[in-house]
Amino acid sequence: MRHAVTVTGLAGLVTLLSAGTAARAQVAPPPRPAERQSDEFEPVGGRIGSFFLFPSLETRIEYDDNILALPSEGEGDVELTVRGGVAIESRWQRHSLEADAYVQQNFHGRFTTEDVMEGGARLRGRLDISRDTSARLIASLDSLAEDRANITSAGQARRPTRFRRADALFALAQDFGRVQVVGDAQMVVLDFDDATRADGTVLNQDFRDSTYLRASLTTLVEVSPRVSGLLRGQVDRLTYSGNPDTPDPFDRDTTGYAIEAGMKLELSNLLFGEVRAGVLHRQVDDPSADGLTGASFGANLTWAATPLTTLRLFADRQVEEGGSQLVSGNVRSQARVEVEHELLRNLVLEGRAGFARIETIGQVETSADEYNLMVGATWKLDRNFRVFARADRFQRFADDAFFREFTRNRVTAGVRLVF
Repeated sequence: MRHAVTVTGLAGLVTLLSAGTAARAQVAPPPRPAERQSDEFEPVGGRIGSFFLFPSLETRIEYDDNILALPSEGEGDVELTVRGGVAIESRWQRHSLEADAYVQQNFHGRFTTEDVMEGGARLRGRLDISRDTSARLIASLDSLAEDRANITSAGQARRPTRFRRADALFALAQDFGRVQVVGDAQMVVLDFDDATRADGTVLNQDFRDSTYLRASLTTLVEVSPRVSGLLRGQVDRLTYSGNPDTPDPFDRDTTGYAIEAGMKLELSNLLFGEVRAGVLHRQVDDPSADGLTGASFGANLTWAATPLTTLRLFADRQVEEGGSQLVSGNVRSQARVEVEHELLRNLVLEGRAGFARIETIGQVETSADEYNLMVGATWKLDRNFRVFARADRFQRFADDAFFREFTRNRVTAGVRLVF
């Protein structure tokens, strides 16, 4: 989901921040095969003072056998996508600053109404205030077109729904010897354009405009050099802008909290990451609508099974904009397993299997299940050229007609040029 916002936090945030605190001398996890660098296959970039600039150009072609994500009798199409980007990275001994921007355009053979241009930019910075204190800022702004496969996508729209997403996250980590405290705050703003039906009538989407605010506090207590206990609390608020011309049938704004306990692990040099579990609660502002109280969980584990093979387990529960005036949001419980294998120094194979359960909050109570399988490969020809290919299958099963069921198969091949 391009525009999902989390209930239980950004996976791996605690790991990211604690790894950047110099006072805790922990072993860094080995890089995954796709991230492993070899001088003869890595781009040089262009030096600008203490920064390095990395332009890139990517072209890929894809066949989708259900381009409109229809429940039955889906039609296939070929899609060509051209993407240009640029990234800049600092080379400072202390602190860091990274930024990147991209723009892409796709072209379809038959369904030209699916042609869209997208673009965005993001900024990531780290400030090492002291040996024990660090701050991070991550901000992004994107102009996107909603994927037809998104569970909130307007199925009646003649063209993909356009929207803008602004996201900002600030985090501060303080080390007190065997105890570390991490606080973070996030804001996500979504702004949707109206869509148009095939007959030309307007499909209002203003009711989907929303603002999400979240704040959390995490405490890590070192139990042993490789195991830390974790306690995390979070509060968040999701509000909808609404449209006075088409008022909502009920107040869809919600407030939630989550409390979790878990562990951050560095077992030997092979298993790294964190696991956590607890309880979450969401309350709808309108008293006529039911809220939600249930389990909260998360996992982000990496296992270096062999020097050439890495497996990763990711799981969490998150809330996303509901896509309907009858619901205040959807709760997504998801898990996926990823594997990467370095067949050659410059050839990496990958696979992924994922599952998600989506449940509504509001005046409609229903659910859907999503399954995804993917296999792919990336071949680095030299410092500048990468060739990649992948195939994936996506299926959704729903309890009733509120969520549409469909199956989609895609095959993609492309080339990426990096400098």
